[in-house]
Amino acid sequence: MELRAERLTKDFGRRRAVDGLTFSFEGPGLIGFLGPNGAGKSTTLKLFSHLLRPTFGRALVNGWDVADDPVTALSGLSALVEAPHPYAHQTIREFLTFIGELRMIESTALSERIRWLSERLALEGLDRRCGSLSRGHRQRVVLAAVLIPETPIVLLDEPTGSLDPVEAKLVRSLLLDLKRDRLIFMSSHLLSEVASTCDRIAFLNHGKLIMVDSVDAVRSRFSLRDGADGLEDAYLHLIQEGIS
Repeated sequence: MELRAERLTKDFGRRRAVDGLTFSFEGPGLIGFLGPNGAGKSTTLKLFSHLLRPTFGRALVNGWDVADDPVTALSGLSALVEAPHPYAHQTIREFLTFIGELRMIESTALSERIRWLSERLALEGLDRRCGSLSRGHRQRVVLAAVLIPETPIVLLDEPTGSLDPVEAKLVRSLLLDLKRDRLIFMSSHLLSEVASTCDRIAFLNHGKLIMVDSVDAVRSRFSLRDGADGLEDAYLHLIQEGIS
């Protein structure tokens, strides 16, 4: 499993949102994608999930160019970008079944998958309509939908952004299990979350990648203590000083 960018660039008129990104992540693990608001994180995820086309360069999933062959590339990828809403008129079970059928998952396997995810993400009342759910509950339903197909690569854009501490803990626990055999690329503003779940970190600023390294190496480079506070120091230093 591999997620690779080759001089990946995206312009919106005169504004360059993503500026020549080049990176490669292979094998299982959880990559934290960090940067201030407007740095280009969501745009990057949209380029990899074919919601946007690059102005220049390539986004590749398992060696397949997303822009040139999206069907093949995206068959190995699932993505949660900017927290879409489930269909309000469907029940949780209906929505998850609909997603599973779109991904052509066999019915018995799909039922088991829905059962397992509903337990892990505490999706109480599978026959409740999605339109009646709280914001956090809806987000957990959408995350479950993303994880219905057991794709080797998962893109997540702020997956715990609307969750309370109990809900966020459920998601973090699930991600820690999933990263053992999947490649997860996750944007987050929660440095405590990154410190506790991620194996590597990619720092983005003004659309440019300014550092990629393991969590431990980042702490070592800046002589930081363990935990979120240390990563916050590194984050602020990189953003303010523009170290590459």
